[in-house]
Amino acid sequence: MRLRHLIAAATIVASIHIHAAEETYGPYKAQVIRVKDGDTVLLDVRIWPGLTQRISLRLDGVNTPEKRGKGVTECEKKAGQKATNFTQRFLKGVETVIVRGVRRGKYAGRVLGRIEVPGKGDLGQALIRAGLARPYDGGKRAPWCTVTGS
Repeated sequence: MRLRHLIAAATIVASIHIHAAEETYGPYKAQVIRVKDGDTVLLDVRIWPGLTQRISLRLDGVNTPEKRGKGVTECEKKAGQKATNFTQRFLKGVETVIVRGVRRGKYAGRVLGRIEVPGKGDLGQALIRAGLARPYDGGKRAPWCTVTGS
């Protein structure tokens, strides 16, 4: 009988943890401060009347090539710069974006979410359609360039 209660309790705890991990927030209106790279944007998010929070938001479900870091090839750096340029153009002149599906990332302090631009759509999906990003579920990332760096 104790084993049955223990299994039931573990199932409830696991269920609570899963639901907490799935909790998302938004939509929020936000102002773009600057593009950090292809999939990360610094925003001032209006979370309450008269209250704005500055956050670095990484696009959820999207991965673009890196521009810097250990082991990043010149090929990937160039591809990362192309993705960054695309994101800058996509957001250029936009006064307000909509941030949806905001949640905590797996690394301390990181926030994940989607950015939508009225009249243009979802930034992450636009990056994928342009061939500058891949869908990403948090697993191991595939290399962007061949072994030769091309």
